[in-house]
Amino acid sequence: MQVASADGGTDEAALGLAFLSQSGCHSLLRFVQREGPEAIWRAPRRRLLEWGLVPSAVDRFEEKRRRFPAEEIRALLVRAGLRFLPYGSQYYPPELAHLRYPPAGLFARAAEGALARLQSLPRVTIVGTRRATPYGLRATEAFASAFAAAGVAVVSGMALGIDGRAHQAAFDAGGLTVAVLGCGADVIYPQRHRSLYGHIVRDGVVLSELPPGTPPARWTFPYRNRLLAALGDAVLVTEGSRSSGALQTAGWALEIGRPVFAVPGPIMVEWHEGCNCLLYEGAGPALDPCVTVEDFLLQTRIERRERRVAERPDRVKGSRCQVAGSSAAESILEGLERGACSVDSLVGLTGLAARQLTGALAELELTGLVKRGGPGLYIRAP
Repeated sequence: MQVASADGGTDEAALGLAFLSQSGCHSLLRFVQREGPEAIWRAPRRRLLEWGLVPSAVDRFEEKRRRFPAEEIRALLVRAGLRFLPYGSQYYPPELAHLRYPPAGLFARAAEGALARLQSLPRVTIVGTRRATPYGLRATEAFASAFAAAGVAVVSGMALGIDGRAHQAAFDAGGLTVAVLGCGADVIYPQRHRSLYGHIVRDGVVLSELPPGTPPARWTFPYRNRLLAALGDAVLVTEGSRSSGALQTAGWALEIGRPVFAVPGPIMVEWHEGCNCLLYEGAGPALDPCVTVEDFLLQTRIERRERRVAERPDRVKGSRCQVAGSSAAESILEGLERGACSVDSLVGLTGLAARQLTGALAELELTGLVKRGGPGLYIRAP
């Protein structure tokens, strides 16, 4: 099992800031993206006051900083079998940096190679109510299985009901699944998911921004939901009432620009009111698992392409040659030699079915061979 830290030792500043999260989202985290953990951790009193902390808060921070037992914490991580991923390090998800309060680091338990796989795969967050109905569980299983079979990592919160079924269905389909906990990454909650937790640790990834041993509390789950929203390229809510935590996750997703999908349900049933409200407000209707996977891949292609180009240029170059060599891609590229084309025009030029065409276009966009030339138009990239 991987332990301690990646990238040459635990970053003490990030680790110290991470331990401030034991009692809630510390106000200093709002400066992480601008200043970086080390500048915050080493900041003199004058600077802390300039940043808006009241004197009593500065006193508490300085005391915790002075007494922070870095070596003891490193030993604790090793004993707990946890790895610390400091802000900005190799396996810290860059998507979290854009949150208003990005974590200073994440505590992880992961299978060998799972963190690297997580970086390379598209990801969908699937959430819903703990009090799931048979309908919700069947829908969750169908959608999670379809995403996993398509090579999309399934992210959820390991709660009872929808979350647990999403994780299990992803496993059963041979996919990667990620549990983001509302407690320490070494704390198994709920206890009924002890076996599931063990399975995720062996084959997937368990993440938490909360220090080891932190128990679950009422505040930790809403706190955790922003991470669920940011880690997925999109969020799918399969069942939930208006007050469900899944709706909080969807709200975070909308705030940071992630697509939201929802499974519709009977209008007179409380457990479906949340999903139906999301649909009324413009969420994508999840009516068929295979179609939803295709819609997901199309709607999230730009963000995923930018992430891949920024972080893995050599890999993108290799996949570009592979995609360009497919017959569908060659037909599309040949059609675009004439100039900007709409999807309808390309259907006529290539003879491809519309769904096959849009899938190939998405791959060509991801690899940078094709780009948008205007509303509804595609052109060959220069």
